[in-house]
Amino acid sequence: MDDNRWIANLKDRADQTVLRNVHFTEAMKNGVRERIRQKGRLPIVWKRFALPVAGLLLVVWLWSSFSLSGPTSQGERAGKPVPELLPGGQLTSPDLWKPMPQHSATYLEQTFSYIGEKPVRAMTDPNELYEGQTQRFIWLLNGSGLSQVEIVAYRTDGKRVELGSYQVMGPLHDATGHVPTGIALPDPGVWKLQVLAQGKHVGQVFVEVKKGISPANRDLVEPIIRNYLETEGKQLGIMAADRQVTLEVLGVDAPDAERRTVYAWVNVLSKNPLHSSGVSAPMVFHIVYDGQKYRVQSMQMPEDGNRYMSSLQKLFPPKVLEQLENNR
Repeated sequence: MDDNRWIANLKDRADQTVLRNVHFTEAMKNGVRERIRQKGRLPIVWKRFALPVAGLLLVVWLWSSFSLSGPTSQGERAGKPVPELLPGGQLTSPDLWKPMPQHSATYLEQTFSYIGEKPVRAMTDPNELYEGQTQRFIWLLNGSGLSQVEIVAYRTDGKRVELGSYQVMGPLHDATGHVPTGIALPDPGVWKLQVLAQGKHVGQVFVEVKKGISPANRDLVEPIIRNYLETEGKQLGIMAADRQVTLEVLGVDAPDAERRTVYAWVNVLSKNPLHSSGVSAPMVFHIVYDGQKYRVQSMQMPEDGNRYMSSLQKLFPPKVLEQLENNR
């Protein structure tokens, strides 16, 4: 057997041991050949032991090389922290609470829009959801035996709001039942609206509530308040009839479709320069629907003097008080 074939067979045997990861260099091969030649000078009786002896020497040599380099590499690997993610990555949990997009469907030649997925969908305008302001929801329900449902809202921070219990009405579009509701959520953020039947989960939709005043509410209340301030004769009776009104709406609470509470900063001045009377103050307006139109039912202002601050805090919620503080 020639040297090269013998060395190849020996490397195959080494690969079956802990030395399988050691690279057999050309220098190692030459060293083995030299050991074989030296053993070739022994008496014949020793020649038949040359192969196993050389093999043993090769194993010892390889093991020495492995021992010198192996622990250092292993130690270096053990000392380095193993990255949990690829470079630049961040260990984050998936965000499962996301506002749902609006979809359109056609049933019996009627097109309707909704958010969510069967068995619970909601017909609403997701762009008109603002804090503290009622938005109309028509719930589309698919399922058997649904006669009454409860709706509960959860915000991402764990806040819970019960939105009421409702009787399920008949079919609507492609749903086996529907429920009309008006929903007002108190704070901005992403909310889960969960529908329950006898305490059991039926389905849910996710919506985003915005901060501020919805354009629809602003367009509704501003003309009503302006007209009221221009003509009010009881609380503003000392002022001239010809008035100039400016107002900044700071907040609107709309718990249902029939009522609005509006918080605003108001300036009322006489258009006649000879009249110096005027008022500049925060005000609260209570607007109601009287069956025909919306109107201002009453108006409130903080008291004068040392009771100003305490009365201000009674009239205005914290989010509006913060705006008043920033506008000073």
